[in-house]
Amino acid sequence: MEEKKKKDKPCEDHEECIRVLNLIIDGEANEIEQNFFHTHIMDCMQCTHYYTVEQSIREAIKKKLTKKEAPEDLIQSVRSKLKESIKG
Repeated sequence: MEEKKKKDKPCEDHEECIRVLNLIIDGEANEIEQNFFHTHIMDCMQCTHYYTVEQSIREAIKKKLTKKEAPEDLIQSVRSKLKESIKG
C-alpha cells in the first residue's frame, strides 16, 4: 500500500522533471540526467504519464511529417539573397 501512495503523490520538483524528460525524449540528456530520469520515472506516476503522452505526441507528429524537395528556383533565390546579405 505504501508503494501505491508514493506513486500517486504529486511530483515534488515537476518543472525540473519536465526539463529532464524533454531532454530524454529529444535524446539530449547527459548521463546524470539519464540516471535521474530512470530512477525518478519508477516512482513518479505524474512524470510517467507526462513522458508517455509527450513521447506519443512527438511520434505522431513525426509520422505525419513528410520530407519534400524545395523547388530549384526557390533554392537559388535563397542562396542569391544570402550572398547579397553577406556582401552587404
